[in-house]
Amino acid sequence: MENYWIKIKELNFYSVKVRAKTKWKFMEFISDDNISGISEITDTQLNSGVERIVAKLSNRFRSEKLFNEENLLEYIKIEEKEASHNIELATAISGIRAAFLDILSKRIGLKLNQYLSLNNPEELSSKIDLYANINRALLPDDNGPLERSPGTFAKKALSVEKRGFKTIKCAPFDECKSPFINNSGLPDEAYLGLDRISSISESISKDTNLYVDCHSRFDLESSYLLHDELFERNVKWFEEPINPEKFQEDTRSIKNFSKIDLAGAEMAYGYKTFEKLINNDILDIVMPDVKFCGGPQEVINLFHTLKSPKATISMHCPSGPISLLTSAHITSSIYSELPLEHAVDEVEWRKNLILPNENILNGKYILPEGHGIGATLNQEIISLKGKKWQE
Repeated sequence: MENYWIKIKELNFYSVKVRAKTKWKFMEFISDDNISGISEITDTQLNSGVERIVAKLSNRFRSEKLFNEENLLEYIKIEEKEASHNIELATAISGIRAAFLDILSKRIGLKLNQYLSLNNPEELSSKIDLYANINRALLPDDNGPLERSPGTFAKKALSVEKRGFKTIKCAPFDECKSPFINNSGLPDEAYLGLDRISSISESISKDTNLYVDCHSRFDLESSYLLHDELFERNVKWFEEPINPEKFQEDTRSIKNFSKIDLAGAEMAYGYKTFEKLINNDILDIVMPDVKFCGGPQEVINLFHTLKSPKATISMHCPSGPISLLTSAHITSSIYSELPLEHAVDEVEWRKNLILPNENILNGKYILPEGHGIGATLNQEIISLKGKKWQE
């Protein structure tokens, strides 16, 4: 592939109003021969400066011949070293790297998952198992807060189960935030969350897996007690009771205590970070997010580093259709035995934001046929619900 190279000519940005305070943001490189590469740069901070960082870094290699991602990284190597400590930098660099690989795989004439798995002999799947994250569908919409009663959680879980999802994830502990007023025993604030979990567990089939995301709202002692409650409710996934990067020793203690797989690290950057969390016995499952982790290649680097990557990597993806599509390609290329996260029912027009439309059937993502990620943004939806600009 030494004969293939890319020159970046244009850089475009897009944002789309989703609901309430949520926006999805995207970037697009255009090569000098008009090949488009798209990635999602939605981050966790409102009014962030990610676009300005993307533009500043991209100006260093515009009109330069880039033969591979290593060439590109030479232009941003100082910032890349700092990305693990700066979420805006991590988002910008991850977006740059992902958009570049979309262009490069198109230039070579391969789907992204084919490009990422060039050195692997196994057959790639074009149907990716998803798990339904129901939380974002229950967050405030443009009319204000929604009901988050146990019955509402159960009703939403049942609705996605009927659409073929075999795994459902909820984030039921909105009311919790350590440190707690009562510093012994399970905090009172946790019981409504447990009622939500019970309502789901009692409603769905025993064959449907239930995952729980705690959003790092607990401390060490309450995590032990919470674990026992989750185990009684047949929960199969215990996600971030505490921050695993910040509190590594406490997280290791929870993992060694837990009878449930402990998952986390959704905000981490770089394969070495994830590698340490697995190899140092801190987490059972790491959750790279393509928007923050450094892009697709970092997950491939991690795949080649771990002893059992198929059972220890599950892509984190609570955002828009571009990050889900890119993550589906990554999930295919690492032959994952774990499902990919999908935030269901946030807005009814979601699938129409990309062309061809997002194709999810019976809890599986059906990858499109085109090269690269195989889809582009629908400019009609952008014009109706968002905007396009250049920095």
